[in-house]
Amino acid sequence: MRGLPSEPPPGQGLTVALGQLQRHVNFDSALVIHQPSRGRSQVVTRLGYSSSAAWALQNLFPLSYEIGFTHRLDPEHHLPPSISDVGADLREQFIRTPLFRRYLGSEGYRDGMSLELFDEQVYLGLVHFSSRRPDTFRPAQRALAQSLSSLLALGLRANAAASPFAASSSAASSSAGTVHLRWPDAAPDETARGNLPLLQDPGFARVLTDFMESPLDTLRHLWPQETGWLRVTLSRRSEFNDLAVRTEQVSRTDLWQLSLQELRVLSGLVIGRTDAEIARALTLSERTVHSHMTSIRRKLQVTRRAEAAARAAAASIVIPGPVTAPMPDLVQVFRGVG
Repeated sequence: MRGLPSEPPPGQGLTVALGQLQRHVNFDSALVIHQPSRGRSQVVTRLGYSSSAAWALQNLFPLSYEIGFTHRLDPEHHLPPSISDVGADLREQFIRTPLFRRYLGSEGYRDGMSLELFDEQVYLGLVHFSSRRPDTFRPAQRALAQSLSSLLALGLRANAAASPFAASSSAASSSAGTVHLRWPDAAPDETARGNLPLLQDPGFARVLTDFMESPLDTLRHLWPQETGWLRVTLSRRSEFNDLAVRTEQVSRTDLWQLSLQELRVLSGLVIGRTDAEIARALTLSERTVHSHMTSIRRKLQVTRRAEAAARAAAASIVIPGPVTAPMPDLVQVFRGVG
């Protein structure tokens, strides 16, 4: 006689719930993301989406839509927004984003809906739905999804509490989070400085100023700290006249085990500098730069400089600054990339 069933895998309850919901909301793909206020977001359940589309929704969507975007886009009914049922301007803005053009649209999706999950006013995360049929998520579908949001939130909260990720979130909280700065009306207050010690770094403060004076809306980059490396995402919030600064700690494994000097050399490569130009900027010999380039290609498992530059640019492995990668050069590389 077989024993009792083992514990279900994380997210299985949510997968079952989404399967039931699919009978009434005709989506092709769904993605549940736990997004704690501190710490890294985590994909809990994925149905239908490719790994690349799931990555894009997890990492690119929050750059354009802050927590509470549902109320802002639909202040009267608070229904989750969809591509088919928002204003023409918002729809056109979204379908021009890299998230849609490079990932969702290229995989055949024509409509989408995003549902925010709250549990007693505490934000837990998101559920994204996509359909390959246009005009799928009309008001009735959106209202149904909204009516079930509390149940999905309970499932997400239970899953998050049982996940090993929850145990590590407190450790990550000291190095991950988002700070919003009013720009340039006032200097960062003490709370902001306490939440983001980088604001006391003159080099980083210069990067912020250069970014806000550039035409970029978003820039992801690296920044060194005493305990390792931070991934920084700068997002211009023109509608609120502020700047969002998102930071999260990354390990050397995330950076292909590259050394500090190799990362500085790679930054020059990303913006198109030659070995001679990198050597002059970093006060190194060309022979040393060439040696670093050989090591970089080996660690990135590529054979050509262009491949290394493209891979680093896609992963935002670049250190901004007048020596490593000046903002005007970064604009030429990342302009139009959200």
